[in-house]
Amino acid sequence: MHLRLLQMGSVLWAWLMRYFAAFGHHRRAIARVAIRLEGQTAVLAHRGAPLMWFHVASLGELEQAIPVMQAHRAAHPETPWLLTVYSPSAWHPLQSKKPDGWRDGDLLAVLPDDFPWTWKAWLSQVPICALALAKYDLWPNLLVACRREGIPVHAFAAAPSKAKPSTPALWKLIDTISVQDDQAAAAFARAGIAATHVDGDPRVERVLTRAANPGEPWEVWASNAAQVVVAGSTWQEEEQALRTVDWHPQRRLVLVPHDISERHLNEIDALWEGGAIRASAWLTLEPALREKWSVVVVDGTGMLFDLYRIGTVAVVGGGHGSGLHNVLEPASAGLPIVTGPELGGFREAHALQDLGALSAGDVADLTNAWLADARSCAQFGEQGRKWLESQQGASARIVARWG
Repeated sequence: MHLRLLQMGSVLWAWLMRYFAAFGHHRRAIARVAIRLEGQTAVLAHRGAPLMWFHVASLGELEQAIPVMQAHRAAHPETPWLLTVYSPSAWHPLQSKKPDGWRDGDLLAVLPDDFPWTWKAWLSQVPICALALAKYDLWPNLLVACRREGIPVHAFAAAPSKAKPSTPALWKLIDTISVQDDQAAAAFARAGIAATHVDGDPRVERVLTRAANPGEPWEVWASNAAQVVVAGSTWQEEEQALRTVDWHPQRRLVLVPHDISERHLNEIDALWEGGAIRASAWLTLEPALREKWSVVVVDGTGMLFDLYRIGTVAVVGGGHGSGLHNVLEPASAGLPIVTGPELGGFREAHALQDLGALSAGDVADLTNAWLADARSCAQFGEQGRKWLESQQGASARIVARWG
């Protein structure tokens, strides 16, 4: 698509979001518009050292950005950060917990609407040494403004849209493009963008260095059972399959659904017919009463990474034709992994499957098979973790390309 049309479309998109929000037509538009000015006053007031600007769309991309930010700080400790986010899913958690390595002088803001006049104000007033984008959150007017002002733009963990980049005109405005694997590099090449670098997945460093603390109630409950299955980011397919497995005081289940709306939680309650309890209620019980429950449904956010640490086996949601959730997190905990049958193009899932650390297929049958062989659980879970450790180094390679 012609670059000028992309620029005009981005402006139109911003106005449409405001329109939908003003008339209450779209929940996500309302949430985005409500935060769009957050942090901008502090950014526009900055007159200190040039900022290294990192941008992520949402919480998932933030997990990839954090190790890259830390690698940049290790190489350039004198350079302050500017971190911008687009989605409320990233903005709100960052209000209570900043990324590791955050210090006074670093700035956090929501990315403004992609208007040319906005970037003229930003880039004429705020000293920026470079902009680094996670994955594929490309904004046409921002990229054009950076090119005009001579600000280098880098993309890391860059991901093409489906078979090829949908907007090659935008990718050509980026100075360095780091991709995770050869498959992504080939997709860019088919779109005429050959200057990419296969640097790996920075999420690997993130999951291996991130501290985990499930909390005493969970640790005690797990220690009193022989086996614990942690089912993360589940959808209806996994939830129904796991309902058919025999759960008892020595074989326990932590179910962490992807959808924690009240409607879906009520559906899970009905599915289990009183045989499961929500974590918010379970945590209020006396320790002896907690032991009476073999299935706990997590009805909050931000706990899954920690909970994998109490597991014997992990079930990861997806693999049914609509994507696959994060398999690196349970692999970092040394757990064998069960998914649905379709792994798609997820390189890390295929690699773990080749090692025997991931099984894809019928969720109930595979879960039962792992639980029947405790020795294999430990052996193949550890092989998965060792493979993960061998994949480290992406963040340092990415940052080294920026000079």
